[in-house]
Amino acid sequence: MDSSSLPYTVAILLIEISVGGVAVLSFFAWRGQITSGYVKASCITITPLACLAFLTFRIISGHGNVDSYLLDLNWKQPTNFTLSIFFVISLFYVLAALLDKYRWVYYLGLLLTFSGFFCLVSMAMLIAPPTWSVFGAVASLIIGALVCGSSLMSMMWGHWYLTSGQLPKEPMVQMSVLVICVLILQALLVCCGALITPRIEPIDQSSIIIDLSQNPAFWLRITVGLIFPLILSVLAWRTARIRGMMSATGLLYLVLGTVLAGEVLARGLLFTTARIV
Repeated sequence: MDSSSLPYTVAILLIEISVGGVAVLSFFAWRGQITSGYVKASCITITPLACLAFLTFRIISGHGNVDSYLLDLNWKQPTNFTLSIFFVISLFYVLAALLDKYRWVYYLGLLLTFSGFFCLVSMAMLIAPPTWSVFGAVASLIIGALVCGSSLMSMMWGHWYLTSGQLPKEPMVQMSVLVICVLILQALLVCCGALITPRIEPIDQSSIIIDLSQNPAFWLRITVGLIFPLILSVLAWRTARIRGMMSATGLLYLVLGTVLAGEVLARGLLFTTARIV
């Protein structure tokens, strides 16, 4: 991965995990299955991530490409604008949580999820020109956000069982199922990205062109970023069903780590090959 693509990789990862995190949190808060302490801790976690995403994107230069990867700079200002809104709302979001105004936390969470969706779409449009389709770029970021967000929120929720044995097992089971489902969706999208030729392939004259099937980073993305977390999330789901919450939480720690590693590899491959994997 070229160093010029690193800020975009970091920005995309931070946007995905913060938007996905608030979407998953809002869904389970709406179902009334999680505690107020968990909501507060999650809000305190999500807001710094939103802040870092906003600041990272602000420092990105306005050049028309990342090394040899062509960007659509018409979407740079809309992305900056949507990220600014997302960041500002996240400040009110964490403030409402700290003041125990959980009705406002719920409504602000929905608003934050809605604004986060537009952050993902505008960022996808910014990086979409070389990829096989705009739909593929948008789907990649949305599914990536759900994968990162569900992994983070389920791992955090597991800690609440370590302090109270009275909590029902259903939220943990359902969060694990959500992680499994979005990982399967991501695997299907990766198959499409690997098989469909991009519209514009980045050509770096200073590097040797390697076919995707011969690229070690691609196989690391498949094994470490997809197969391994999918197996671990299935094990976490089976463990949660028998109330082995300590083991399930440990497994979800590994899921989160491998998912984040997979996302970094995926974005590195995107900027070097224009493949949505």
